Amino acid sequence: MLSAKFQKTIDMLKIDVEGSEWGALEKMLEERMLNRVKQLAIEIHTREVYKVKSSIDDLIQYSTVLSQLELIGFRKWYRHINPWGFFPAHGRTKNLPCCYELTYINMNFV
Repeated sequence: MLSAKFQKTIDMLKIDVEGSEWGALEKMLEERMLNRVKQLAIEIHTREVYKVKSSIDDLIQYSTVLSQLELIGFRKWYRHINPWGFFPAHGRTKNLPCCYELTYINMNFV
């Protein structure tokens, strides 16, 4: 639990930590650190950005974290593919995106 001096409201939190966002978000959700955040912007990556195929466990982790955001009141407001994050898709004519920008609004503040 955060001490009283850290209970300030944050208008916008931007997370861009090149693949470490999943563990960071899990910790923030566990510690209830996002309850005082009005808007959350995240650049999310799949493991493919590091030339490693995402496993079923990775996909479950991604889905679980994003679902937990919704459970505490965040709603996706905007999303788009990061135009700089692509990985070669073997056997396909086009590369596939591995990075997305997501913006959420915490409906508890609306």
